[in-house]
Formats: sequence, C-alpha cells, structure tokens
Amino acid sequence: MAMACFALVDTCIKLATVSVPRAQVVVVMGAVGLLAFALAARARGLKPMPPEIFRGPSLLRAAGEAGASTCFVFSLSEVDLSLFTTIVQANPLLVVLGAALFLGEPVGWRRWLAILLGMVGVLIVLRPTGGDFNAFALLVFLGVLSQSIRDLATRRVAKGIHTLQLSCGSFLALIAAGFVIGIVQNTPPIRPEGMAWLYLFGAAGLFMPAIYAMVAAMRVGEIGFVAPFRYSRILFGLGLGVVIFGETLDAYTLTGAALIVGTGLYSLWRETRKRPATGATG
Repeated sequence: MAMACFALVDTCIKLATVSVPRAQVVVVMGAVGLLAFALAARARGLKPMPPEIFRGPSLLRAAGEAGASTCFVFSLSEVDLSLFTTIVQANPLLVVLGAALFLGEPVGWRRWLAILLGMVGVLIVLRPTGGDFNAFALLVFLGVLSQSIRDLATRRVAKGIHTLQLSCGSFLALIAAGFVIGIVQNTPPIRPEGMAWLYLFGAAGLFMPAIYAMVAAMRVGEIGFVAPFRYSRILFGLGLGVVIFGETLDAYTLTGAALIVGTGLYSLWRETRKRPATGATG
C-alpha cells in the first residue's frame, strides 16, 4: 500500500507541474505535511518543533529530505515516470555505501560487488553517452543521494527526538526550499485551475497514508521480510508510466531496473543473514 501510494504521489506531481510552478508544488507539499505531522505531534503531547531538531544530525536529516523532495519534484516534470522510479530504487545501495564509508559499518566483498553492479544498473538507465540522454535524470540521482544522506543522518539522531518531530523539521525545510527556489526562479504562485487542484492536493494528501503505511509495516513485521516489498514501487511506477503517460519500456530501462533491484535484494539478504553472527561481515 505504501509503495502504491508513493507511485501515485509521483504521478500526481508529474501531472501538477504541467500547469503549476514547481516551487509552488514543493511549498504545498511541505505545508500540508507540516500541518498533518504537527497536529499528530500535538495529539501525543509533543512540541512539533523543539530546538533540538535545528542542529546536528536532525538538521542534516531535514536538509537531506528537503533536497531530495525538491530534486524529485523538479525532475518529475522533465523525465519519464518509469525512468524516475527505476533510479530511485538505488537508494538502499547508496545507504549501504554511505554507512560503510562514513559510519564504519562492516561490508564484505559480496556486498561491495552488489553495490558496484547496482551502480552499473543506474548508468545503464541513465545512458550518459547515448543520444537519448536526459540531463534531468542526473537530478533524480542527486535526489537519491540527498535521500541517502537523510537516511544516514537519521541513524545519528538522538533517541529522545520523536519521529513526528523529525518529520515536522523536514517539512519546514521543504517549505523554505520551495520559497527560496521560487524567488530565485522568479516564479510567483498561481491559482490552480481545474484538475490541477486534484493533482496538487492529491500529491500532498497521498503522501500521508504512504508514510503511515510504511511505518506501520516496519513496526509490525520483521525488517528482513518487509523491506524487500519497497521494491514493489518499481512495478507501480512502471505500470503508471505506461498507462497514464504512454511511456515505452525499452531494454535499457528493464535491464538497469533488474540490476538495481536484484543487487539491492541481495545486499539486504546478506545483511539480514549476518545479523545473528556477531562480528561477521556481509
């Protein structure tokens, strides 16, 4: 359910940016998310934005979230949904890479090989030397890098800071990023017309059940069993790209997707397999 909602969010963003300034889409998504999570925090008796979320790993996490969401919104208006969805699947591999390089987590040669093959899959999808290369696809990859920074920073956030408070900080950063980009690009907000309202608030509204379903699944099921279902997003994304936007799935996209998903699943399997053995490397 979470992955289906995320794919629908991507679809709504792509449709909304046809007539609504991209910076405005970023601000609206941030505002709706901030309101929803602030109310949820209040309901639990928490301060939505304590001072602690504006420094250290919490601030880095918010910056990563804002950077990722901004890159995704801007790239979705320029690249195929199928291409976007495929590249986004590289996030788990980049998190493993970042954890090994910056957090000192042990990674064995098998997972290093999986990361390398996964990045080859990304290059196949990007086709940087081909005539069909779309430079905006690099913006998708930049968003995935920002997303990975967010995930790595989350591991260093103090346990006393609630997830709802972290989310409030991230959405506030997203609003700020949208306003800055709107000023730099000189794209003042407009009044959406017709279906643009549905697309705009569909993107913001569907994000809430997507987050809720993902958190609920992770809390109820074992991570080793639940996490692979994150890759089902690629099925929804490719399907919506073909049905809604009439996209064609070529051999490059399908081959790259197979490499990215296959190596990601293998890396996850190696990680879950080594957990019982203390000190083992994957």
